[in-house]
Amino acid sequence: MKYKIEYSDNLPKEYGGYCYFPLVPVIGTCRIVIRPKYRGDIGLHEHELVHCRQYRRNFLHGLLWAISKKYRLKCEIEAYKEQLKNYGCMTIDCAKWVARALYEKYDFDITYNEALQIVKTALIPH
Repeated sequence: MKYKIEYSDNLPKEYGGYCYFPLVPVIGTCRIVIRPKYRGDIGLHEHELVHCRQYRRNFLHGLLWAISKKYRLKCEIEAYKEQLKNYGCMTIDCAKWVARALYEKYDFDITYNEALQIVKTALIPH
């Protein structure tokens, strides 16, 4: 998988990192932009790399990402799971910030309590 990581604050204010998908999934390069203050944040880097892998796995990823909130939520859950794993975060108290992010940043039309339940069931090992 080809990817390029850049460090810049030229991102929407609510994001610490962002993955820009290539126009041609099979031969294109994912461009990951991370805020400089998160340069050493391996969890965030891995979160964005998950999005690159998602794009490689599914030729229609870009289209589905644009039109399906359910698909985007599934993708974010996969990415946050990897991020939490890298942080060693295995409890709900440690992962509540993910519920806040799912509720506030992504326009998923879910409540905070629904987001918290998603984190409990999908991201925290049982």
